[in-house]
Amino acid sequence: MGLLAVVFAPIQLIMDHTYLALVPAAVLAVGYARYRSTGRGRVLLVAALTWVGYAAYETRMYFWSKTVTAPIRVDLLLITPLLYALTLWAAARWVALARRG
Repeated sequence: MGLLAVVFAPIQLIMDHTYLALVPAAVLAVGYARYRSTGRGRVLLVAALTWVGYAAYETRMYFWSKTVTAPIRVDLLLITPLLYALTLWAAARWVALARRG
């Protein structure tokens, strides 16, 4: 299995089952709810809302792909790294907030 196959495997799973994009959104929303009172967990909220937006977008793309013969999803070459980077940033922020108490 190549590097690209490993990187894009979670997105492929989400493309097949679009509701799974709500799992990271829910986890990040829980993190935001935990640190909402400190005012420092906004990146968790942004990441959660981005995943919800991606779930809606992916649902639309799923129905679009049924109307064409061979859909080529070049958009994922941009969306996937951005989602991963934002999620990693939010996870790092969550860890930093957890260490502070």
